[in-house]
Amino acid sequence: MRRAAFVGTLVFFVFFIGTFEVVAAPSGVDCQTAQRAVGAAVGRSDPSFEPSRGVGGTSGSIAPRRGFHLAARADLPIAGAWRARVEASATNWRLERQTYSADLREPAATETVGRVEVRQIVGLAGRQGGRAPACGYVLAGGGLYALSYGGTSSYNSGFALMAGVEFPGGPRGAVQLDLQLHLVNTGTEGRYPIGSSGVVDTRLSAGWVYRF
Repeated sequence: MRRAAFVGTLVFFVFFIGTFEVVAAPSGVDCQTAQRAVGAAVGRSDPSFEPSRGVGGTSGSIAPRRGFHLAARADLPIAGAWRARVEASATNWRLERQTYSADLREPAATETVGRVEVRQIVGLAGRQGGRAPACGYVLAGGGLYALSYGGTSSYNSGFALMAGVEFPGGPRGAVQLDLQLHLVNTGTEGRYPIGSSGVVDTRLSAGWVYRF
């Protein structure tokens, strides 16, 4: 359900970029020329993965929960409407155990059994479009993801896809709204406490950048 919702929203963003030019009013901002910018963003990270066996004990079921997402970013022009982004960010995913009543019909209790700390740096490139005052963009790339749990860390490669829209937020500023998909490779046997071969992390963020 989460993946279907993400794909649907992403399709909307791509459609928005292609069609906004014919419905938006012009202004002094040129969506066909990328600009340098630096800034920050906050949002929510919503991971999906299968926890390793034995995480949090043997009773109940374990599931990852959403976490707060904080990022610093730099946008760079490539040529014309082509642009790049370098983003460093941090989040954490809470592991929640849910136990059930004796007849297994009703949840009896929930508790946090641990947290996965996530640090990453990704590089992306893509194209922007539309017409001022709002410009849309789609970026794709990859990077390095550090996953820490219980005092141990693993470093994993991953793929990133972002779709967003930005509009003026001051004389030299811009507000950015992003929908992100991160696919983190954890290997065929996973990386404890992650039992699956990968993590699908969807994020929704809002940020502000200074253009120069």
